[in-house]
Amino acid sequence: MRLRNKDIARMLGISPTAVSLALNGKPGVSDETRLKVLAIANDAAGRAYHSVEGAGHETQTVILSVHKSTGKIIDDKPFFANLIESVQQEAMREGYLVALAHYVPGQDLKEYLDYLRGIDAAGIIVEATELTQEELDAYKGLDLPMVLMDGYFDLENVDAVTLDDTTAVYRAFSYAWDKGHRRIGFLAGDARIQNFAHHRDGFFKGVREHGLTPKDCPLITLGNTVEDSYTAMRAQLARRPLAFQMPTCWIAQLDYIAIGAMRALQEAGYAVPDDVSMIGYDDIALSTASQPSLTTTRINRSDCGLLAMQALVRRIRYPMAAHTVTTVGSTIVERKSVKTLSAE
Repeated sequence: MRLRNKDIARMLGISPTAVSLALNGKPGVSDETRLKVLAIANDAAGRAYHSVEGAGHETQTVILSVHKSTGKIIDDKPFFANLIESVQQEAMREGYLVALAHYVPGQDLKEYLDYLRGIDAAGIIVEATELTQEELDAYKGLDLPMVLMDGYFDLENVDAVTLDDTTAVYRAFSYAWDKGHRRIGFLAGDARIQNFAHHRDGFFKGVREHGLTPKDCPLITLGNTVEDSYTAMRAQLARRPLAFQMPTCWIAQLDYIAIGAMRALQEAGYAVPDDVSMIGYDDIALSTASQPSLTTTRINRSDCGLLAMQALVRRIRYPMAAHTVTTVGSTIVERKSVKTLSAE
């Protein structure tokens, strides 16, 4: 039986959020509570190991490295907490212990990797959302079976499980097109990460496939948080050229960007969705509470972590197997922020 965070919470009489904080090395719980949570989780992992086929070997450890190059994208968002939790749950089922490690901006990467070398690990999963090529090269020096999670590099022979970012944004573009929109813009984040590049690929695929031009489909770069996006969008609206035609629909790279931009547009006198529509990405909890509620792209977070752990187990057991990149799909969640227009 897989032990979930809510099961541990019930056993200790605490909240699932406290369990998640303890497991993920976050502040907000006492040292005593953290030790109790880890003790139960490790005991469950050991029992899970002895219940799977092939039991009889010592329980092995795998490293889950949460790598923050900038901290602009990976933070305490539920998306990343869910990824970590799903890796831990699948590791328990497979009979592995998870050593959770965090690389933070400004930390000495060489010292961090030396620390990881001190862990007797069978393999490593790297949260690759913010990972750069140079940093990936450094991780490869660990000489461990490795899987990238939520990120991949086109020319690297490294196993990866990631979101199908290109198709997800292309699907959002096609959704807007089907709703009658012919001037469709893109609100990008300012983080220089692989995933954002793939988002842009999906947007420009939509432009090409539907016979539009860059003039019809402007791209504006904003911040990555609600407040930064709001501030940057206000500035964009204040200095836009007289000839600028407002798109009838914007596709945002994150829900946070969409919500901040909507606020700025509304303050500038644009009604959403009557004057301009908005599509987000991620389906965060706040997207249901925004005014109007945000139409967005939903990703199956749990599958991403589960598949990453399964890919690492495969790489450990079959080191000579071909490298694979697994993409997790998405769906459009319709709410109130997109207006249906008459197709031109």
